[in-house]
Amino acid sequence: MKIQSYRTNYKPLLINKQQPKNFSTKIYTTAYKQLPQTDMHNINFKGNPFSEIKNIVKFLHAKRKALDLKKYMEITHGEDSFVLRHIAMEPFEGLQYGIKAFKGMTMKEIQYLCENLHVIAVNRGCNNMCGYCYADAKPSKRAMSWEDFTTITRGLKTLRKRFRGLDIFGENFQISKEDILYRTTELFYDSDCMNIAVKDKKGKLYDFTELATELYNSTGRRTAFDTSGWYKNNPILQKRAEKYVDYFSKPENMEKLNAFNVSFNVFNASYIASVKALKKGDIEKAKHLRERFLDNMANTLFTFIPLADNPKFHVLIRSFGSNAKNAEHFNKNAMESLVNNVFTRVQKLCKDDLTGEQKYIKNPDIMENKLINLYFKLSMLDTGLNSSGRMKAFMKEFNIKAPLLEYDELIEKTIADLNEKGRYHKILMQRLIDADGKVYHMNYARFIPTEIQLNITQKDIPAPKLANMTEDFVLTKKILNRPEVLVIKSIKAQ
Repeated sequence: MKIQSYRTNYKPLLINKQQPKNFSTKIYTTAYKQLPQTDMHNINFKGNPFSEIKNIVKFLHAKRKALDLKKYMEITHGEDSFVLRHIAMEPFEGLQYGIKAFKGMTMKEIQYLCENLHVIAVNRGCNNMCGYCYADAKPSKRAMSWEDFTTITRGLKTLRKRFRGLDIFGENFQISKEDILYRTTELFYDSDCMNIAVKDKKGKLYDFTELATELYNSTGRRTAFDTSGWYKNNPILQKRAEKYVDYFSKPENMEKLNAFNVSFNVFNASYIASVKALKKGDIEKAKHLRERFLDNMANTLFTFIPLADNPKFHVLIRSFGSNAKNAEHFNKNAMESLVNNVFTRVQKLCKDDLTGEQKYIKNPDIMENKLINLYFKLSMLDTGLNSSGRMKAFMKEFNIKAPLLEYDELIEKTIADLNEKGRYHKILMQRLIDADGKVYHMNYARFIPTEIQLNITQKDIPAPKLANMTEDFVLTKKILNRPEVLVIKSIKAQ
């Protein structure tokens, strides 16, 4: 996964930061009436009414500045060139008033959080135990509640509305026009999307379709679906998969996704176990495990065959390259053998469906079209494997020698960049909101902790520790809240 660097000359829009000083009854009454109805329940005058009045007036002042900003962009550069990090945040302090998720956060911290918001990890943990897993996923689980998820999504929705619809996610960066990664907010980090589902306080279950819809409707952000498949005889997951393929076959629902991915690789736990059995001379066990892997993958691809001709549907094929040493079971040649075997099985499943139930294949032309598209997508091999997660341990176990993408040097540069520039950092990595509301600076291969945590109900229930975390640096609130003028001088001094 490539990490991009983007430089620009920052010219923050500096607006008069003085706040009204007189808090008369008339001001209080006017302010109270102008508050959005959705925020009224968050007002509490019992503790310090004058402080609350001050917050309301500050909020209204920030709302006026947001309107000024909207007009400014309309008559100058246009909304397509708007990037929130280019704007001084002090004049908008108070715009977050009454938004539960952002309670206790400054606008600079909120701007930093929103920029390239790439993951809201509603579920943590995975049972697949793939050998190369970049996330080093473990079976341990931690899930958000539906209420916590919607606290975040609807908080972002309210903030977007208060910014008059201007982009708060940094999508107008030049880089984001070229790389779909920066326009995606995934609902997973170390979880398989087939297993993602959250409950509300009444026990009602919300699956991926409902989570993706809530994200899209509230934030305008598209997500991605990613699975390594499932055991074909699991009735719950099979039924769920059939629901998903029916749902995302509709164009209005696929619009909520940037990608629908099936991961097919030589690092599947069943396949690895079959290789180990083969090396020990247990031929029957090796054959059984290999057949189970191939049957499950064929069933997965057949179940999703209605999506095969959709440009957003991808099969992620990964293995070592042909030049890797001691990787005869895990290199390009081994992967091609697995692909051909699975494709033959999918062909048979399609033919059986055509002559039988016709669940997906209604006529020979449909079958030919779907299979041609699937074959093409099965030919896109990726050998650019990175060093995160379990990969190095996997290579050591099988004595495999092959080059990997390393990120440690980049992380050192990133930490120096964050220390110097704060929220104006020039190496554009992404943000991850964990299941407990904590925020991380990330590029999938490495994580940098921050002091930011969203105000959600279950914030005190810790999420499992993320893999590849830097231990000697935390992005502090002090760094993110530096005065704009100091940051601008630092940038101009380059």
